[in-house]
Amino acid sequence: MKKSDKVFLIFFLAIVTFSMLYLFQASYAKYRRQAQAQVDATVASWDIKVNTESINNRTVLTNSITPTLTSDPYIKSGVIAPGSEGYFTISIDATNVDVDFTYEIQCTPDLDTPLYDIKFTQYATGGSTQTWPQSGIVTGDITKNSSSQTITIYFEWDDDPATTVMDNQDDTEFAIDPDNATTKIDVQISFTQKRS
Repeated sequence: MKKSDKVFLIFFLAIVTFSMLYLFQASYAKYRRQAQAQVDATVASWDIKVNTESINNRTVLTNSITPTLTSDPYIKSGVIAPGSEGYFTISIDATNVDVDFTYEIQCTPDLDTPLYDIKFTQYATGGSTQTWPQSGIVTGDITKNSSSQTITIYFEWDDDPATTVMDNQDDTEFAIDPDNATTKIDVQISFTQKRS
């Protein structure tokens, strides 16, 4: 046999052998298939509302919180003066919140209209009134998907010379300055999801 015939025969037998192995493997193989899937998990809702306004994608609420000033026979209704008292409410609605969370509320006189003698005296929630905390931060827990919880914050324009920062002259100068026609209280509210 010629050398070229031997090469052809070896090449032919190799092709036949690989073909037979392929056919044998295909007919003898176990069933094999691949499949792909995805796990769909619903993300918990986090749509907290403060005084009916959603905080989603906001750092400052659009609506102002309006205080209620308690009546005093010597002070015009609806204005604040040394010795006057008032309160405002913050309503936190967790109806569309799927996780328990903690809130922190901190109130301070606004730096643009610094009425330093505004003092926070107490807060009320769930029918219970508490003394204003030394830390200046009111905290509480709210359960997922719960209806509105109201926190009432009480304040006063402190006029006691033993505890005030501003004396009577400072009070007068503050009141006659046209830039101080209104005074503001900054309210910082933060929310943190509770975890085990």
